Amino acid sequence: MPLVGTSSSGQFSCATSAHHTLRELRTKRKGQPVFVLGHLLQRKGQEATFEVFNDRIALVKFSDGAVVGYDPIELLLPTEIDDKGVAYFEIRPCAQCEILFSLTAEERDAEVEPTHCPECRG
Repeated sequence: MPLVGTSSSGQFSCATSAHHTLRELRTKRKGQPVFVLGHLLQRKGQEATFEVFNDRIALVKFSDGAVVGYDPIELLLPTEIDDKGVAYFEIRPCAQCEILFSLTAEERDAEVEPTHCPECRG
């Protein structure tokens, strides 16, 4: 059984109404861009790429070569990935619980952006 699956489209995933974090993706692809919320303050708020799972921990690689393990719920998906493969993150704090969440492309382009995270909306 492979440690890392590839999506059927071969493309990296962006935030959708049902998928905002790496944990919520059924298939995780090596190289998937993510935004780190996690436990290490010096890495919080940085972008990284998913590498592989190791004992239910997602290992992510930062641009300086450092590899750190995170709970996949601490890794937000990008709002959009352009045609050159550059990931863009539109991250907002929830007005109710203050947790950071990523907007979907549709939410970003809407007349009024959501002010609550998906959990508080539901």
